[in-house]
Amino acid sequence: MPPTTTGASRTRLAYNANGMRSVALDEAVRVLADAGYDGVELSLNAQHVDPWAFSPADAERLQRALDATGLLACSLATGDPHLLGERAFEPAMVDPDPAARERRLDLLRRGVRLGVRLGVPLVVFSTGTRSPGTPAAEADRWVDEGVADLLDALHAELDAQGLPRGSTVLAVEPEPGFHCATNADVARLLERTGSGDLWLSQDLGHTVVVEDDPIASLARHLPVTRHLQVEDIADRVHAHLVPGDGDVDFAAVGHALGTGGLDGWISVELYDHDPVHREAARRSREHLLRFLPALSGTGQSTGRTTGEGAGARR
Repeated sequence: MPPTTTGASRTRLAYNANGMRSVALDEAVRVLADAGYDGVELSLNAQHVDPWAFSPADAERLQRALDATGLLACSLATGDPHLLGERAFEPAMVDPDPAARERRLDLLRRGVRLGVRLGVPLVVFSTGTRSPGTPAAEADRWVDEGVADLLDALHAELDAQGLPRGSTVLAVEPEPGFHCATNADVARLLERTGSGDLWLSQDLGHTVVVEDDPIASLARHLPVTRHLQVEDIADRVHAHLVPGDGDVDFAAVGHALGTGGLDGWISVELYDHDPVHREAARRSREHLLRFLPALSGTGQSTGRTTGEGAGARR
């Protein structure tokens, strides 16, 4: 049976627009509002938020859609696999070539600046894959240097926009096969960095794929988690499925969230379900509302504030 809910929740439900690339971003916002979502997770890609071409006019169009629907832009994901070339997720933050690492950092800096200007509270990135023969300690050093660079870019953009520190923060998402592949990997990075502007962005499916006890890992790392992406997984194979179509124990996930709490957003990520995005969004929300009590107020609240997520800033 689904767990019962107690108390108020600060957790809201969004959908990652990378699973709706066949429609314009403002149309994606309207579709998600009609489906009952509270927010949209923006994504760097050529169709929606092109890091090299997203214009003030594009930002205005997005803002109008957010204003009209009441949805919030809860985060900006920077993990499109082919933004820098045909090789997925390459070059990485841990590429042995300094020039290649700089290409990745240039892209991420663009994402950070766009995130601040669009008013999202969170910009999410990943480390990429460590090359064979590269010592883990060396890769750690490159990641630490890159994170310091991105934090500098974040603070500079906040200052330039006249915004207080913390208006937008950064988060690292673990990814199967990447240098930071587990929640614990990112937690160690957070400890090394010691910055209150760097958080963990968990992905439930990734945790199921790489962790022996994914629910325990989810719960243990909630205190450093600002954002949780969700999808279903079958047989621990990294293929994103509509919640309810795999074997993830969402009742256990709901219990963990109800016990530990999540002061942030849950967003559905189904990047390969674009042809059926309306159905995928509807079914995902129905399943998650059934099993995640923290979302009991989703789609029913009004008077949202920019502190919980925001729209594009003019």
